[in-house]
Amino acid sequence: MRPTTHFHSSMFLLGIIYLSIPEFPWVLGIIFLVSSVLIDLDTFFSSFLKEKNHRFYIFHSLLFWTFLSIIFLILRYSTVEFFDYFLAFCLGGIWHLLFDLLDWGLPLLPLQKFRKIYLGILKEQNLEEKSKLFFLKKYWNSKVIIIIESLFLALSFLGWFFIPYQLIIGAGCIGLATYVFFIFEMSILIRTKDK
Repeated sequence: MRPTTHFHSSMFLLGIIYLSIPEFPWVLGIIFLVSSVLIDLDTFFSSFLKEKNHRFYIFHSLLFWTFLSIIFLILRYSTVEFFDYFLAFCLGGIWHLLFDLLDWGLPLLPLQKFRKIYLGILKEQNLEEKSKLFFLKKYWNSKVIIIIESLFLALSFLGWFFIPYQLIIGAGCIGLATYVFFIFEMSILIRTKDK
């Protein structure tokens, strides 16, 4: 999914969390929100990697984030609450990857021989041979994706009503950053459509 969807889905989940647990620490909320978007920063490094698809690497592995979450959960209960920060970050990563399963999907494991087992709605053969522009066009031409994007855009407004005021400025900055990226992507699509 695109960063805007990760942001909107996280805002919706945070709204539910704060509606259920009003005393949930706002710092953990912002950490969760940041990590749910931040995971995609590895796309900027993917051009330097052997395989250009950033989802083939460890930061887009559900097993990696689940393993880290279990470790921090154990450390949190056996030592100090400081590990809550790391646990919130890992859970944001897992939330991100659950939404990545809705478009191109993720390989079962980030290891070479397991990359053929790929789960996702817009699954494509020969992923490493496709261009970023191909993926953007296919993504924004999918009715299922447009419905998912629209649904979480609408649902995220509920989150804004329930999050604590300390979280609003940080959430606004993160949301703004995702929309700057969205505008950049749309400008690329418009330019290539005119050619």
